[in-house]
Amino acid sequence: MKRAQLRGRLATQPGSVRVSCHFDLVAVLTNVTLAPGMVMRLARARASGAVRKALLGVLLVGAALGFGCAPRSAAPKGGLTFSTWGSIDEMAILKPILADFTRQTHIPVALIHIPDQYPHKLRLMVAARTVPDVMFIANEDLPGFANRGVFRDLGPFLARDRTIRRSDFYPQALAAMSWNSKLYALPRDLSNLVVFYNKDIFRAAGVPFPKPDWTFSDLMRIAPKLTCRHAGCNPEHWAIGFQPNPLVWTPYVWSFGGDVMNAAMTRCTLTDPPALAALHFYVDLRNKYHYAPTDTEAGNATMTQLFATGRLALFVYGRWAVPGYRKNISFDWDVVPFPRGPAGSIVDTDASGWAIAAATRHPDRAWKLVRFLASRTSIEKFTSSGLIVPARPDVANSPAFLSGKPAHSKVFLDVIKTGRPTRIPLSYDEITWDLIDDLEPAWTGQQSIDQALPPVAARITALLQEDHQQ
Repeated sequence: MKRAQLRGRLATQPGSVRVSCHFDLVAVLTNVTLAPGMVMRLARARASGAVRKALLGVLLVGAALGFGCAPRSAAPKGGLTFSTWGSIDEMAILKPILADFTRQTHIPVALIHIPDQYPHKLRLMVAARTVPDVMFIANEDLPGFANRGVFRDLGPFLARDRTIRRSDFYPQALAAMSWNSKLYALPRDLSNLVVFYNKDIFRAAGVPFPKPDWTFSDLMRIAPKLTCRHAGCNPEHWAIGFQPNPLVWTPYVWSFGGDVMNAAMTRCTLTDPPALAALHFYVDLRNKYHYAPTDTEAGNATMTQLFATGRLALFVYGRWAVPGYRKNISFDWDVVPFPRGPAGSIVDTDASGWAIAAATRHPDRAWKLVRFLASRTSIEKFTSSGLIVPARPDVANSPAFLSGKPAHSKVFLDVIKTGRPTRIPLSYDEITWDLIDDLEPAWTGQQSIDQALPPVAARITALLQEDHQQ
């Protein structure tokens, strides 16, 4: 899933990528080998439309020359094409669901599996006018495609359907899948963050487990006891993880009463006092108090790997980590809500779901597929692995979600009511990478957050202003 690209989100990795193909020009486009850095140059090209067109031209020329695997036939007559990302385990769940759909409806579905760089490959397919009939999409990618008229408004389909209703889904998930007051995708999951914690480290330190209403003050009080950085530690461990991705630190900003941008998405507000206080708090966890590991201390390990190997007491992360933790963690662990700040405990309520192409020749058949995928039966199957927080309350409050580890899975549901969708401007990708890359001197302690942040905030404001001129 997309937050399987750090939520799925930003999983673009250096190096070449090749994706399995299925048909015609789509096959070529989804199989173009993207040279290192090309995808991010395409995604992050600034106001220069010439740069974007030039990069896209390179890829389309490559497609025209036949790079990738040999073209194959289109979807069977009267059938549908459906694109998605996802791991091998996710595909093992999805493929039988698609087979059941075809058996019940006699509508064949050609699956286009794009495990890497999905939104960028999908943009190429849009440019080549080979858009799949149905697309799995994350809310952070939805506005850019909806703004180009790629998706069909699903509101009328849902309004006249008697087998599925708006009330079948969390309102927050529907809000995340909407843009300009129109619903463009039916949600599969609701993606949010909680705090995973190592109960064995807590016990060894003589620290009571965090309570659901714990605060940032509680975190600062217990963090010294949960940190052990000397040679006698077995193993060396830290109180909490640290990641530069705004996905992880935005809840600190929100819970302090700040935001990344204003409600109109015209100005970056990270330099406003509440947001600035939150970022000081977050950076100090690592650079001042050393409650979180530095890059050098972490070595080649990711934060999720440090937690899984017993080297973090607390780790802010999402439901997508659960399947791996169930298989690989030997210590006792559980989850708790994000700590409360001056504005409360506020995490994201983002989502992923299924959209229909505006250009599809089979809108009614496409709706049948989307409706089938979003049914209770299908969502239960997606939920069974532990990978997602289901967007349907009837599944979320059933054993399909609540059974198994973590013991307090209901925490993922409890935080929904105080959560909020991430604000997604058209320049979201570029803004996100600016925040990751250009704030690195603050993350590493080379600059203070007061020094590093103002020029980044100014660039983000300029990007937001450009968005409103489109």
